[in-house]
Amino acid sequence: MSWALPVVRHVFELDEPAKPLIRTENMSTATEEPSTQNTSACKEMPGPVKEHELLQKFVGEWESEGEAFMAPGQPPTKLKGVESSRLIGGFWFVAQIKSTVPDFPYEQILTIGYDPAKKKYIGTVIDSMTSHIWQYEGMFDVTGNILTWETEGPVPSPQTPSKFREVTELKGPDHKVFTSSILGPDGSWNTFMTINIRRKK
Repeated sequence: MSWALPVVRHVFELDEPAKPLIRTENMSTATEEPSTQNTSACKEMPGPVKEHELLQKFVGEWESEGEAFMAPGQPPTKLKGVESSRLIGGFWFVAQIKSTVPDFPYEQILTIGYDPAKKKYIGTVIDSMTSHIWQYEGMFDVTGNILTWETEGPVPSPQTPSKFREVTELKGPDHKVFTSSILGPDGSWNTFMTINIRRKK
């Protein structure tokens, strides 16, 4: 099902400057004549492109379960959560992600879009753990099912930003897998988080 129908956005402009109020006085009475203005539509803005269509696959209500290695030599932390996501205007995927583990409260807002000028997918993440806004860039693979993108930020050390690579792979219509990896000192990517995300029934 294709949802990326052409979208026309209207920017209204004045044909001429607004006329000022004209105030006329006759002894103790005063009247005002309202200004008049003409508006003309419309500038046509570009609609979504075919790359935006891939985002539709990830929309919906999801439940997640996975694990993350928070520190070397320590057992993994078990993660569970829920995700509610939608499209805005056919351009932007927006998801609210919440942890359902009582001793690990966490919330995140994720956005994903496509920048035709850069020819890349772009996105942001804000969360309840830091004041940092994460900025992402990346691409889908040729199948349109695997989104790989990268970012950097002040985790685990605020003094030394780290680089991260995150992959979301659609295994089927109702199952996607998320992994997050950090770039090590030796130049290799070390995966520390894997989450299975399944559509709510």
